[in-house]
Amino acid sequence: MRMLNITSSAILLALVLYVLHIGKSMLLPLVISIVVWYIIIIIAIEYENIKFRGKRMPKWAAITLSLFTMGGALWLFTILINNNVNNVIRQAPDYEAKFRTFLFFVQKTFNDYGITELPNFEQIFGAINVAGILSGIGGMLKSIVGYTGMIFIYVLLLLLEFHTFDRKLRALFPDNARYENAQNTISNITRDINAYIKIKTISSILTGLLSYIVLLLVGVDFATFWAFLIFLLNFIPTFGSIAGVIFPAILTIVQFGSVVPFLIVLLSLTGVQFVFGNLLEPKLMGESLNLSPLVIIISLALWGNIWGVTGMFLCVPIMVIINIVLSKFETTRPIAVMLSVKGIVKQ
Repeated sequence: MRMLNITSSAILLALVLYVLHIGKSMLLPLVISIVVWYIIIIIAIEYENIKFRGKRMPKWAAITLSLFTMGGALWLFTILINNNVNNVIRQAPDYEAKFRTFLFFVQKTFNDYGITELPNFEQIFGAINVAGILSGIGGMLKSIVGYTGMIFIYVLLLLLEFHTFDRKLRALFPDNARYENAQNTISNITRDINAYIKIKTISSILTGLLSYIVLLLVGVDFATFWAFLIFLLNFIPTFGSIAGVIFPAILTIVQFGSVVPFLIVLLSLTGVQFVFGNLLEPKLMGESLNLSPLVIIISLALWGNIWGVTGMFLCVPIMVIINIVLSKFETTRPIAVMLSVKGIVKQ
């Protein structure tokens, strides 16, 4: 019987993964829409908390203002993508050629000085396809812009359904005690998710902004694009931060052909990532909202294969939210403990 249950679970999991893969064109915009919708609700709640002459802002006004705020942010996002991605993709082959030339020069310099015991740089970095990496990132960002119409429809439908949620919850739990318990559980989940999203978003914005200043002062090409990419990568713990430093640093040395700008960018961006990722975020969030590095690696590999680069960006925030939800229920809390860094979860 136990073997039958395990087999059934494995088949169900394989079926779900298959559906997620073949349904990418429909499910991916839906997931992005849920993220956008949830952010709109969070912003609306913040607007509601603003008091004017002792009165809170009406819900309809808060939602309307939140929609305009989110719409403005998405409009800026679209302009940024349209203005930068095509240029980055167009120049990617040039950067690829410069990168190969730089590797040849470094290897030749070491050989001229009789240093032959070092690994072959061409072999080490030969697998790095700069043009492919830049094109993949650019294609991912452009595909999100291409989903704008579907995302708008999904978000609108979610907002229309939002006001009926409490009514449906009451229908599910007619008993007052069970209804209040469900409300408290949902409130706790919402509070922790809101805290994670707000802290992570503010930290990512500040990381991207400071990185932009560094890249602008050094004179790195497409500083706006790299700063925005660093902002997105910051939502992927550890590996996103490393990529957010390595990509601009490599392109800096390729662009200038000098070690000094490379070191300035490398050390400055590393310092920014360290301050926000290792000092500020853990202090504000605590270890309870972090995922195990092994879980992150598996999530990145799994969702990267299912939904490509976009899935890699979305998977970690989604896993953090799932872990928060799992930690609120007695039966699923052991799973949340196993997924966490040190086995510490909020209840």
